[in-house]
This record gives sequence, C-alpha cells and structure tokens, in this order.
Amino acid sequence: MHPSVLPRRIASVMTDSKKTPYVPIENRPLLGVDEVEALTGVPAKIIRANVRNGLLKACMAGSTTMRIRRRDLDEWLDMLPAWRA
Repeated sequence: MHPSVLPRRIASVMTDSKKTPYVPIENRPLLGVDEVEALTGVPAKIIRANVRNGLLKACMAGSTTMRIRRRDLDEWLDMLPAWRA
C-alpha cells in the first residue's frame, strides 16, 4: 500500500525512524492488565482473578509479562452475566 493512502499519523510514523510507533489502545491485538482495566472499567484484581481461574485466557510475553488477546477479552466480556434489576 502506498504511504499516501495511509492515514497521515501512520504514514508519518512509518517514515520517521526515531519515533516509537503509536497504536491506539482499541487497535492493539494484545493488551496488558492495566489496559484491559482502562478499556472495561473492571478492576485489575478481578481481571487477574479471572485469568487465574481460567475464565479469561491470557498469554505470557516473556517470563513475567501477561498479555490478553483482544479476541479473548471480547469473548470474556460476552460471557459476563447481564445485570438484572
């Protein structure tokens, strides 16, 4: 794809090797626990507990860095019970 077709922000990142690429949180395929907390409003403690209990899938990037795939997060959110008033 020609750079002129890409959005300006992405094209400028691709051409400037000194900048760290910026990917908005909603477009990232892997998320950290803090990012999942920010996106969902669910406390990190609950997210980690659901990972430990096997209800939310997570993968390890390195020996200590937990990452959650976006698709696994979406599946977990779909499984949460609906609020009944």
